[in-house]
Amino acid sequence: MNPFLFKITLMPLAIGLVTLVSRRWGNKVGGLIASLPWVAGPILLFFILEQGKAFGIQSVHGILTGIIAWVCFTYTYARLAPARQWPVTVSISYLVYVGVAWLINFFDISLPVSYGLAMSSAVLALRYFPKAHLRSAPVRRLPFDIPLRMLVATLFVVAVTWLANTLGPAWSGILTPFPIMTSVLAIFTHHLQGSGAAILILRGLLIGVLGFTTFFFLQAFFLPVFSVALSFFLALLINMLINAIASRVW
Repeated sequence: MNPFLFKITLMPLAIGLVTLVSRRWGNKVGGLIASLPWVAGPILLFFILEQGKAFGIQSVHGILTGIIAWVCFTYTYARLAPARQWPVTVSISYLVYVGVAWLINFFDISLPVSYGLAMSSAVLALRYFPKAHLRSAPVRRLPFDIPLRMLVATLFVVAVTWLANTLGPAWSGILTPFPIMTSVLAIFTHHLQGSGAAILILRGLLIGVLGFTTFFFLQAFFLPVFSVALSFFLALLINMLINAIASRVW
């Protein structure tokens, strides 16, 4: 399949699935499901298909840097959401993402250290994550809510992958975990259900980022040895196992 067609079909399906899961089993479960590499995994695959496997392997280090910035984005959004509307909250959170990624990129950090920092930052954020205060008002929904979410997410992923492909493997990797699905879920949930529901779905995402981080860390070791399909499959199994353990711990 043409990579562009893949981007504009996978992203809407992923957002639609996560939205339906959230409505059926709650925002925490929805966030946990959304934390699987629905977006970043295919973006890495696009890099490999379009730029070669070596480019994809080199981008892993940047991906881990981006995950640290993503954790900061998520924590910032959760802290600001109770006191501010979503446009201000997401704007400040984006600035935090870019600032943290830009700062870390100045340091020559090894891959294992980047992995350790990403995992540690997620655990620390979970330790001090704000409590979710859910409002009792009926849940509001926009007309054509799910199609609208699909459209916004698709535009996001096309823009980010287009930009990343012009920046080389380091910044391509940093932009890979850019909070595309996180933003769509947080913004819509914040606007329609309130800050408490947004905090809950962000917490689910944060729990899942431990497995998500490991998925990409393992690509640096799996891709040189295995096919792309087997590398992704093995790492995804480990990702899901870590998610199952983390969901019980937190």
